[in-house]
This record gives sequence, C-alpha cells and structure tokens, in this order.
Amino acid sequence: MRARTVTAAFALLVLLTAPLAAQVPFTIGTFTAQPGTSVSGDLAVPGRGVEPGTTIPISILHGSRPGPVLALFASVHGYEYPPVLALQRLRKNIDPKDLAGTIIMVHVANMPSFLGRTIYYTPGDGKNLNRVFPGKADGTISERIAYQLTREVVDRATAVIDLH
Repeated sequence: MRARTVTAAFALLVLLTAPLAAQVPFTIGTFTAQPGTSVSGDLAVPGRGVEPGTTIPISILHGSRPGPVLALFASVHGYEYPPVLALQRLRKNIDPKDLAGTIIMVHVANMPSFLGRTIYYTPGDGKNLNRVFPGKADGTISERIAYQLTREVVDRATAVIDLH
C-alpha cells in the first residue's frame, strides 16, 4: 500500500513540475501563425491544364498554449452567406493569446460557387463540393478544392464543423 502511495505521489510530482509542452507555429499553405497570434491568407488550389485554379480564404487563430484544433467551414455551398458573416464576426471576438489550441476558419470553402452565386453546384464541373471529399489532386475544380481542404485542414483538425 505504501509503495502505491509513494509511486502515485512521485507521478503527481513529476506531472506538476514537468515543463509544459511549448506551442509551436502552425502553418497552412504558405502562411504561418506563431503561438498567440492570428494570421489570414489564401490557400491556393492549383489549376489543371486550361482549367483555372482558385483560392480559399483562411484564418488561423493559434493559441498560446497547445490544445485541440477546431476547423470551421463556411460557404461549402456558394449561397451560404450567413456562415461567412458569422466567421468574420467570431474572428474579431477571439484573442489567440487566450486560446489553448488552434481554430482554423475557412471563410469561403467554395470560391467559384460563391462568386458564381450558385446554390449547390460548382460552376465549371457541376459538382457538389460537399459530396466529393476527400477529393483528388488531379480532379475537377471541386475535387481539387476538396483535396486541398482535406490535406491542409481536415486531416489536421481534432474536430470539424461545417456551418450551413
């Protein structure tokens, strides 16, 4: 009994006195957020042959302490305007210095559909982005968007919320 108590006390002492893991920078595409900061940029989706690529506007709110990664998606369907506004407002109200973990905000997941004002389908390939994940690196524009989002955001997230 005494050995268990000593072992438990020693384990607790080690946990309490061990240095906390340092938060490291978080990179998506070509932009990096340092711990306790936020950064915004465009994730590039390459073109294919004569078919143009696109960009995906993203913000990273990277906490000063390690923790889970939450990804928030807006405008997977081009007509979904309220989630775009919600993420803009939310971004202004979160101080990354107060966060443990990281929030990735995908402000407009489907830029061709958003700009084309289409409801469910991406102009150019007629596909529903919501139905082509995880995508293909050499696929249609919807499949390439899904591929980039999967590789850069979804695969790195602890949780993903698609706002509709």
